Amino acid sequence: MLTQIAFSTVVFDGYSFEEGIALLAKAGVRNIEPAYIEGYTPFSEDTFTEAKGAALKSVLERLGVRARALSAHIDLGQPDSLERLLRRVDFAAGLGVATLISNATRADRLEAFDATINTALPLMAEAGIVLAVENPGHGVGALVPDGAAGARLVSRYDSPFLRLNYDFGNALTYARGDIDLRADLNAALPHARRLHLKDVREQNGDWHFCPIGDGIVGYGGRVTLNGAVNQAGLAVEHPLRLWRPGRSDPVRRAEKPSTGDIQHAVAKSLRFLSESRIFED
Repeated sequence: MLTQIAFSTVVFDGYSFEEGIALLAKAGVRNIEPAYIEGYTPFSEDTFTEAKGAALKSVLERLGVRARALSAHIDLGQPDSLERLLRRVDFAAGLGVATLISNATRADRLEAFDATINTALPLMAEAGIVLAVENPGHGVGALVPDGAAGARLVSRYDSPFLRLNYDFGNALTYARGDIDLRADLNAALPHARRLHLKDVREQNGDWHFCPIGDGIVGYGGRVTLNGAVNQAGLAVEHPLRLWRPGRSDPVRRAEKPSTGDIQHAVAKSLRFLSESRIFED
């Protein structure tokens, strides 16, 4: 059993944190990545206080589960980005995690991104929390469309408190399949804090998110991780409630996944990661 790999809480979209974490624990998961992403589950900016982070930490401790990082995406090129980012830093501090994951912004908002990051970095260093910017899975004009672009961006700041969260599935779908994932991973790795494992399968021209190894990303084939990253730096992301009709932007289904669907997907990914060649050279 892989004991340190985390599972993103997006897998139980539609359930409360306590219900969902209990489901993951029953499936054998002992590490999670709490996710607050608009369009997935309801939350507000009032969520992000140090006290509420500490309260969630207490729930996790009671259930025997640990948070490895916090995923709380915002557009870091907006006028209110700094204020929203620092709220999430407070929450991460209460939760007791040292990594905060967010998207970056659009390429045409680089100047605003610069202003936010240059002000935030000393404050994040003081808090001991690393910001890991993630490559998105859809859209156009992203500042970080892939790992290579992310590496170029992060290297400009030369700070240990600004790193990458490289998402394999996002890299593939953003490029609409036209990317060398092995080369992109190699470009990203020197600047990566964490890696997201995500997979999609294609059916009738649509993309459906699926357990790791069931899709087209190529884990254990063109994607191998041996020597690339410690297991503690990995998270599996299963946005089971989403699908991409015609390979377009994600759509959230009206019905939440069943508890059986959630546990099946988690167990299947764990089995694949335990038995496959993904950690071999």
